Amino acid sequence: MVNLYKQIIPVVSLLAAGAAYAGVNIAVIAPKEGEHQKSGYELISGVTTAVEEINSQGGLNGEKINLITVDDQCDDRLAVSTAQMMAVNANRKDKMSLVIGPYCSNSFDNVANIYAKANIFQIVPIALSESDAKESHKGLVKMVGYKDNQAKDFFKYYTQAFEGQKVAIIYDSGIRSIVDLAASVQSEFRKAGVSSLLKAFNFRNYADNYDEMVEDITRNNIHIAYILGKPKNIAKISKKLKNEERDFVIFTNKYQAGDDFSKTMGSAAENTYLIALPSLKDSPDFAETLVQLRLHGVELEGLAVYGYSAVKLWEEIVNKADSFKYDKLAKALEEDKIETGWGEVMFTNGNPQNSINYGIYKFSGGEYTQVY
Repeated sequence: MVNLYKQIIPVVSLLAAGAAYAGVNIAVIAPKEGEHQKSGYELISGVTTAVEEINSQGGLNGEKINLITVDDQCDDRLAVSTAQMMAVNANRKDKMSLVIGPYCSNSFDNVANIYAKANIFQIVPIALSESDAKESHKGLVKMVGYKDNQAKDFFKYYTQAFEGQKVAIIYDSGIRSIVDLAASVQSEFRKAGVSSLLKAFNFRNYADNYDEMVEDITRNNIHIAYILGKPKNIAKISKKLKNEERDFVIFTNKYQAGDDFSKTMGSAAENTYLIALPSLKDSPDFAETLVQLRLHGVELEGLAVYGYSAVKLWEEIVNKADSFKYDKLAKALEEDKIETGWGEVMFTNGNPQNSINYGIYKFSGGEYTQVY
């Protein structure tokens, strides 16, 4: 409890600092340290760029936007306590009008309930697991949809590049969202009538005995694996499989693998695949925005595009509602299509009409290139 209290103090001071200014308060919640640090800073960078852009043009509806960044370290307790502290700031000067995030979906429904009851509009700029985000709220925008969609995109690419080959789905049964994603992958193989080509391996059944897992995988004549779990476990089993067979094909989720996956893998990273949200750099709907940003010396990398898009989406909703009030924003969200970085989208109960498609990136020659 003492450690948790120490971690909360910086959040309190940030909130207090925001109260010293007139305007509208918004917060972005993303990790600033640990295995997801890089992704967290990308999100914060994108949000910051959008806020600075709006403020440089006179603000939004005549109001300056005050940005607060909060590091919840992808910790359940910090995510909940952060939401609780923001919820108690009810007066106009201190109240949060918008929360972007959190990056991690730990205790998501609990956190979303707190923001909804406090009438704080919330936009989540990355994909959520359907098991983590079962509830809908009128002021909650699940901007890009659900993680489970990557199972479909993985299977489509698999049928193009590796059709007929056996695949190992390696997962951690101790993480509910990962179990759901593994089940979604199995469902795609089942619907296509090729269930026999997919074999499941649970990290928990091997008690850190990676050699035994590798032996079981190779014994089944499998040369492709889709790996889901904690970053250190993904890296360990990936290296073991590549050491056993240099041409072994590895797929994993970029956000689960963590920021240092390719560095940890070293030369074994060659020809591995990461599944991630698309960069949008080639999206015709986002091209003009990117050109304008580059003219001002701003280059958005990775998830920065999604942080930027979250603020711009909120800006459009505010303009449609001509208000910052929760109920009016929620009503405006339901009434019409909203412009996003990948085109106009209709939201129902905060859910996009269609989840965004994932990109598949292959590591070759020291960098990842999108192949699907």
